[in-house]
Amino acid sequence: MRAVLVPAAAFQIVTGALALLAPGTFFDEVGRYGIENSHYVGDVGAFTLASGIALAVCVVRPSWRAPILWTGAVWFGLHALNHAFDTDEARSDARGWLDTVLLALGAVGSAYLASVATSLEQEPEAR
Repeated sequence: MRAVLVPAAAFQIVTGALALLAPGTFFDEVGRYGIENSHYVGDVGAFTLASGIALAVCVVRPSWRAPILWTGAVWFGLHALNHAFDTDEARSDARGWLDTVLLALGAVGSAYLASVATSLEQEPEAR
């Protein structure tokens, strides 16, 4: 579990920090959808950074894993749904659908990890 949580946390922290601290760069290089709004990009960055920090805490606090990962699964799923409706606002249709699929995979992966974490919490020797 730690081997997956560490890179996931690092990715979320780096992505969130970029969006929060350099929203214009984030918009140009990562999230070019619709019209640029640096404030909203920064808001998303703040949430993504917080998510990454929570994942980092999960590395050392197993009891946090299931709730944080279930929350991540919901977030990635809703994020994918939002992208599915806005694929035509991406740089290209291919990029719009690729982002949608990758976010959906993030939802599935988070849900899988959350179910594993939930199972581990229920095992007597894991307590």
